[in-house]
Amino acid sequence: MRLQHAASALALMVAACGGGASSTSDEAHGGTPQGDAAAHGPALGPAGAHAASTPSAQPSRPEQHWSYDQQSAWARIAGVCASGHEQSPINLSSAAPMAETPDLAPRYLPASGTLVNNGHTVQFTPAQSPAMLMIGQDAYGFAQFHFHSPAEHTLDRRAYPIELHFVHRNGAGQLAVLGVFIEEGAENPALADLLASLPVAAGEQSATQVDIDLNALLPPDRAYFSYAGSLTTPPCTEGVRWNVLRTPLQASAAQIAQLRETLRASSRHVQPLGQRTVLLGS
Repeated sequence: MRLQHAASALALMVAACGGGASSTSDEAHGGTPQGDAAAHGPALGPAGAHAASTPSAQPSRPEQHWSYDQQSAWARIAGVCASGHEQSPINLSSAAPMAETPDLAPRYLPASGTLVNNGHTVQFTPAQSPAMLMIGQDAYGFAQFHFHSPAEHTLDRRAYPIELHFVHRNGAGQLAVLGVFIEEGAENPALADLLASLPVAAGEQSATQVDIDLNALLPPDRAYFSYAGSLTTPPCTEGVRWNVLRTPLQASAAQIAQLRETLRASSRHVQPLGQRTVLLGS
């Protein structure tokens, strides 16, 4: 499978498809500025989620605030939100061509870290990062995960209530995001532990370290859609390697309601596919 990456290493910013505490991130409730560096295309580290930048895309200025209810204004923030040709999220189709894609192998371990509500999303950042994502022979270290409500990607035009993004980067600074849909079903024990420490207010951080089994937040089926995309929050930097699992994770109605009440509307609108090809691998 061929995926296009940014021509040069991504300089990671701190934020949120969620970043850290109050700086960047992607979800939201209108909140703080900065891109989401990781959450969707993250900013790795305590502050951000998907935020990242390349030499050709300047990071957004700290003074500039952005919100999900005024996405047309993102074009006025430095970046490629309006001019890019490989933007995320997109609509995924169950009719996507099956192809020989690299094995997707999350090598996750239980982790301890902090949960932060940065005003755009709720992000978990590990104190240490022993986990990694293998895509074939390519290794990406785990940086953080965060949530979006409703799901940013759609599947056959259907939007799941929640989407979870695991953000990773490799030694060259390139980003790979693993997306997981969450649907209503059985109660999820791993989410229950996390929700018990959920920071509700923007700028709030979990009072104690949160212990989480990252593997418990993944469905057993590893079939995934792959495509070349971008961060889903300003500056919308391209060159992000997207991998979205086809099978959703289940959570109870009460768990989903708690997440949605905290996250509020925290999703970027679906973007045009353009000339890109989406592949489905197992």
